[in-house]
Amino acid sequence: MKIKELTFPTAWDVNAIFKQFETENSTTLVVEFPGANYSTELPLFHYTRKLAFQFGFDVLSLEYGYQSARLKPEINNQLIESIVSDLEHAFKTMDIQKYKKVIFLSKSLGTCISGLLAEKLGMDVKHIFLTPVSHTIPFIHDHNCLVVTGTEDPVFTEVERNQITGARMHVVDGANHGMEVPDAMKSLEIMKGILEQVDKYYVDLSGEAEDQ
Repeated sequence: MKIKELTFPTAWDVNAIFKQFETENSTTLVVEFPGANYSTELPLFHYTRKLAFQFGFDVLSLEYGYQSARLKPEINNQLIESIVSDLEHAFKTMDIQKYKKVIFLSKSLGTCISGLLAEKLGMDVKHIFLTPVSHTIPFIHDHNCLVVTGTEDPVFTEVERNQITGARMHVVDGANHGMEVPDAMKSLEIMKGILEQVDKYYVDLSGEAEDQ
């Protein structure tokens, strides 16, 4: 596997650093969109990335400009628009077209950003939304996607969950926005359950590719 760091200019006057993991002759790319304060080095991404490698997928791990600048700005529409604009320019310089299938794997703030970016670029992508936010709901409706959330997530409550139709839903009883519970061993069981759902989703997508 080849691992490269790619740098791109951002609205925060620093370069964002993307990490690219390339395997030989892969036809599928998984793009990781971090949360506001949840980097792609943290567990939900670390283990799903290992799973992607098992399927022979390439992975592109993103970082937003304000994260590169080590800032903690207010999360608002202007911030989201700046991030999406930065990513749009970056993606237009990359050879994404060589992949037959592209999967956007995102968490929290990243779920909204991934939906907006796919729309901006006119890309046909598959989505895995980890702990989505309310602004992500229109993108969930528009795609055959996997949604992972917890009943104790204050950002995505039963009100939001009841609005979801046409998506695979994995709802974990008692899990918070980090998909954890106070008990460490139970948190590990939750992680295993999430990986099993992602694994099934990848298997089904691989089957779709073979049918085409």
